[in-house]
Amino acid sequence: MQHIYLSYPRSEYELAHRLVDDLQAAGYAVFIDAVSEPGSLAWSAETRRAIRASGAMVMILGARWRRIGIRHEGVLARRGRKPVFVLRRGSGPLPRYLRDAPVLDCSEPYESVRDRLLAALPPAGQLAAETLPIRRQQRLRRQAARRRWIAWAGWAALAIALSAAVVLVFGWITG
Repeated sequence: MQHIYLSYPRSEYELAHRLVDDLQAAGYAVFIDAVSEPGSLAWSAETRRAIRASGAMVMILGARWRRIGIRHEGVLARRGRKPVFVLRRGSGPLPRYLRDAPVLDCSEPYESVRDRLLAALPPAGQLAAETLPIRRQQRLRRQAARRRWIAWAGWAALAIALSAAVVLVFGWITG
């Protein structure tokens, strides 16, 4: 069984920990980062590892949710094709990477929000981590490196061609 990764701003600490207790009582394993400082190297590595190993993500967005850590976590979950569920206080537009995620309004009573979240989540036994095999990861890295090399080679060829054109044009003018 995989865990649910719970992302929350520090302002929603009480809600997050209450939700952890209820999710665990419902049979889910929950990962919550309560120790690392957001933005630190240890935090980045730990969240990356935990999100890759998770089966789903629950994001709590407070009234002032805009912080780099939440964006980092949400983008990683989307890249890993993890289902993301948003618990939200306040209004305003959602970022692009969360526009198609189910959103539950936290201004309602907590028990109602909790019950709707539990109904929306896949059963605890069906959460699965989607990790790529090592060889495929290595192949994807090589392909990305090859694309970068081709892009740089293209820019270099363009620079040489422009330099040659400038020399020819100025050669015709002065000659």
